[in-house]
Amino acid sequence: MKKRYIPFIILSVLRFVASAQTTNNSDSEAASFLGITPDARSAGMGGVGTALSPDAFSFYHNAATTLFSKEKGSVAFSYTPWMRDLVSGSTLYSVGGFYKIGHKQSVVAGFRSFSHPDMNISDENGNITDKFTPKEWVLDLGYSRLLTKNLSVALTLHYSHSDMGSYNGADAASAVAFDLGIYYQRKTNLVDSATWSVGLQVANIGSKIKYSDTKYDLPGKISLGGALNLPFSKNHILNCALDFGYQMIPSGSSNFYAGIGAEYTCMKYGVLRAGYHLGDKDKGYDSYGSLGCGVRYHYISGDFSYLLAGSDSPLKNSYQLTIGVNFGLFCAKK
Repeated sequence: MKKRYIPFIILSVLRFVASAQTTNNSDSEAASFLGITPDARSAGMGGVGTALSPDAFSFYHNAATTLFSKEKGSVAFSYTPWMRDLVSGSTLYSVGGFYKIGHKQSVVAGFRSFSHPDMNISDENGNITDKFTPKEWVLDLGYSRLLTKNLSVALTLHYSHSDMGSYNGADAASAVAFDLGIYYQRKTNLVDSATWSVGLQVANIGSKIKYSDTKYDLPGKISLGGALNLPFSKNHILNCALDFGYQMIPSGSSNFYAGIGAEYTCMKYGVLRAGYHLGDKDKGYDSYGSLGCGVRYHYISGDFSYLLAGSDSPLKNSYQLTIGVNFGLFCAKK
């Protein structure tokens, strides 16, 4: 594929997204946990990830990046106690990973489960008659393909299941959606082995979740990002990334957002991160800073992030923990 086709691919994606938005008229959102950044690495960098170098959770940000990984594959688990200062019991558990098939193909997979706190059911007099625990989960499966030396695309499918309790005739509901990712990477002469990259992702486009007689949209979004990887030496590497995004579905929750972040790897074993996420407060989305750190030991990694949200923000004191394993070293020994 020649370079002149790259703008055509991006333009075609944008036209499709515009069409999807105009045919989706619901103003109500379901499975809002799909908008939570599932991994500590991205969360510590202000939520960026569309063009960031690949890891086990690339299925969420842009699965097309996985073909540019130096590792054969990776898998990780992440723990996120969500809005823990506001309510206890809301927790996101995430598992994700990828595996490269040769040099031109890779598969990605993930599973996210969001647990809600117990909720009481009251009668018309305010007496508690029962209680239930809402449960939601989503299964992710994707495929990435290298089109040229520098360009890759990916398609990820999601199956979402939501059980809000079977009272008043509201049975558990499900929906099917997809993500489309595009990633382009080139070398730069800033320092030896340095690269720059751009990425585009369209996420959560698909069917609606139906509870009883009412249908609700998934949080559809589009994001565009850029990143710069600067390996000053084998022991000192700096990653910088910038994302711009727009949640377009449902139309009643549409909003613009942005994130900027940096990651510094020192002596191969220690990682420091910082970032800032800009949200539309008028639409109920807070802005916040973020800090993160990580450790690397052979094929094992551990990451932690902490959000620096305002005192009146429901995100105050939120944190995430991620533990991962890459098995590229195992394959190298064969």
